[in-house]
Amino acid sequence: MSTKKDGFTVDTGGVSALLTGLSGRFTGETADQQPDDGTTAERQNGRTAAVPEQPTVAKPSKYTLLLDQDDALTLDQLALTLRRHTGRAVDKSEILRALIRLADADDRVTDSVARTLDRRTAS
Repeated sequence: MSTKKDGFTVDTGGVSALLTGLSGRFTGETADQQPDDGTTAERQNGRTAAVPEQPTVAKPSKYTLLLDQDDALTLDQLALTLRRHTGRAVDKSEILRALIRLADADDRVTDSVARTLDRRTAS
C-alpha cells in the first residue's frame, strides 16, 4: 500500500497582507461617534437612519386615443417638427399634455377648441 501526500497547498498570506493593508487606510468608528450626516452612528446603534422624503409624483392616468389616418399623420408630423425645434425627441403624449395645459390656461385656445368641436357650426 502506498501513501501519497497531497502536494496541493494554498498560501493565504498574500490575501491576509492585502486585507491588513486595506484596513489600515480606514479609521475605526465607534458607537458614540457623531458623523457629519448623522446616519452612521444611528446605524451602529441598531436603528435605521431616517430616509429623506422623496417628492411624490402623481401616477398618470391612461387614456386611449383613437385617431383617423389624417389626424395620426398630423400628430406624427407635429412630433417631428417639435423635435427639430427642441433638439430632442418629443413624445406624442407629451404633446397632448401640453395642448391640454394650453387649452386650460388660455381662454382663447379653449374658445377655439370649442368652435372646432361645435357641431352646430360644422358644414
